[in-house]
Amino acid sequence: MKTHQRILVPFTHGHSGSALLRRAGEIAAAGEIELLVVSVLDTRSGFDLDGPAGNLPDERAARLAPAEQKRLDHDLLRHGLGRARATVIWGEPRAALSALIRSWRPDMIVCDGRTRRMLPARTGNEGPQMMRVDRTGAFARLAGFFFPPAQGHA
Repeated sequence: MKTHQRILVPFTHGHSGSALLRRAGEIAAAGEIELLVVSVLDTRSGFDLDGPAGNLPDERAARLAPAEQKRLDHDLLRHGLGRARATVIWGEPRAALSALIRSWRPDMIVCDGRTRRMLPARTGNEGPQMMRVDRTGAFARLAGFFFPPAQGHA
């Protein structure tokens, strides 16, 4: 059995991101864990350019990445995860995370409903183990009552 685990946490700021970091901290406290928290800057454009681009999507992301890295480092320290590594990647979220998963090869991915949509589709039992953290606050329960979760497709 492996004594060293690698855990990837795709992160978004806000309440759900705090829940992910709390859960990742609980898992990391249990043993020898290498934790990578990643924030993805989406560079997809919402419209087609009709002339020369003033700013290319990657240029904008490259400008935003240092501030996002600082914010991510601050969130890790605030949740007591000083040993965790943080990184910012950019591009189309699913493709960027797929490339990171292939290169880093995590044993587990800790995600929530929002970050799960950014991850690549899986077939069968291939790839890392998934742990989904659900929001259980009063508003999330109320929203679940009015907007029940959609059934997964086969």
